[in-house]
Amino acid sequence: MPDHDDTVAYREQQVAPPGDLRSHTDGAGFLVFTGTCPVCHARNSFSLVDVVPGTVSKGLPWRRSQDDGPGEWTMDCRCPITHPSNVDEFSGCGAWWTVRLPPQGAP
Repeated sequence: MPDHDDTVAYREQQVAPPGDLRSHTDGAGFLVFTGTCPVCHARNSFSLVDVVPGTVSKGLPWRRSQDDGPGEWTMDCRCPITHPSNVDEFSGCGAWWTVRLPPQGAP
């Protein structure tokens, strides 16, 4: 299976979280989510530089909707290419999904 399908047309859409979605704390103590985009199969890494596991911070630059509950964040595919049909030339394929912050004390 190729690392990334760059032929997928750009389309903003909510999808189920990646099956391999994982979170860990980086060397600076910040929360990082990793996973493979379910649409274009690109490997993604999201560093929540203002969130230490077990805390919730407001005002992060990622998309957040009013429907998100406490400890939920909406993450976008951030593959490094511009997909076909992407007139605004954003990186990523347009897919996004909701992730939950791990409970306090979780690795």
